[in-house]
Amino acid sequence: MKANPIALLVLGLLAVAAAMPARAHGPLFSPAPETIFKGGTEVTLGFHTAKTTGGGDRENEYEVFVEAEYGLTADWEIGIEVPYAWKKSNGLDANGLGDIVLDTKYQFWRRDLPGAQYKAAAFFKTKLPTGDDGGQARIGSGSTDVIGGLATGYESRRWYWFASGVYRVNTEGAGGLEKGDRQFLNVVGGVRPILTEYEEPDTVLMLEVNWEHAGRDDLNGAGLADTGGWELFLSPVVWWTYRQVAIRGGVQFPIAEGLNGNQATSDYRARIEFIYHF
Repeated sequence: MKANPIALLVLGLLAVAAAMPARAHGPLFSPAPETIFKGGTEVTLGFHTAKTTGGGDRENEYEVFVEAEYGLTADWEIGIEVPYAWKKSNGLDANGLGDIVLDTKYQFWRRDLPGAQYKAAAFFKTKLPTGDDGGQARIGSGSTDVIGGLATGYESRRWYWFASGVYRVNTEGAGGLEKGDRQFLNVVGGVRPILTEYEEPDTVLMLEVNWEHAGRDDLNGAGLADTGGWELFLSPVVWWTYRQVAIRGGVQFPIAEGLNGNQATSDYRARIEFIYHF
C-alpha cells in the first residue's frame, strides 16, 4: 500500500515536537515573562468575543486571530498577530481585517530553584492601523498605538503566580478621534491540581485579577465627557497541555467599575487559544 505523504508529514512533525522542550504556562488575559527557546516558533490560533451594553449602546465583538512568536535567543523573542474581526454596534454590522500587532519581549532576569523558577521580562508592542475605521461599527482604531510594560512570575510543579503592569499610548485616528491612553495592572495565581509526568495530559487552573484604566477620549482636541474611567475583572482560566500542544481558555467577569458619565460597560469577555510550538 502506498504511503500517504500528508500522513507521513503529520507523523514527522509529531515526532519532532515530542523531542522539543516544553513552553511554560502563563496568564491568558495579561502578559507573562516567558520567552520561547532560541530558534523556536510558537503558533497560536485564537478566538475572542466581548459584549458591552449601557448608555444607550450595545456592542458585540468577535475576533479570530493567528499569532506567531519566534525565539531570536533564549531570552528574546519577536512576534506578529493578525486578527479578523466581526462587530455589531447598535444594529450596524462590519467585518474585516483588524489591526495587526508587532511585538517583542526580552527576559532580563531568571532565577532557578529546585523545581521552580522566578522570571521577569520587558515587552513592547506596536499596533498598526490596518483595520477599517470608516464605519459606525469600526473594526480598527485608525491609529498607530504603542504598548509597553513589565511582567514577572514564579512557576513550580504545583504553584504559579504572576504580576504585570502595562501602559498603552493611543494616537489620533480617523475623524480626529484620539482614544485615551490606557493602563493595566494584573495579578494572577495558579495551581496544578494533579502532578503529572511530561508524556501525560496536564491541567493547570489560574485566576486573574485585571484592572484597566482609560483616559478621556479627545475629538479634535476637545475631551469627551462620557469616556474614560476604570474597570476591574475577575478572570478564571484553564490550561490543558499535552507535550507541544496546548489549549487554554477563560472568561473575564467585571466585578467593579468607575466609569465617567453615561457609557457602555463590559458584560463579559471570553477567549480560547490553540497553541503549538516547534
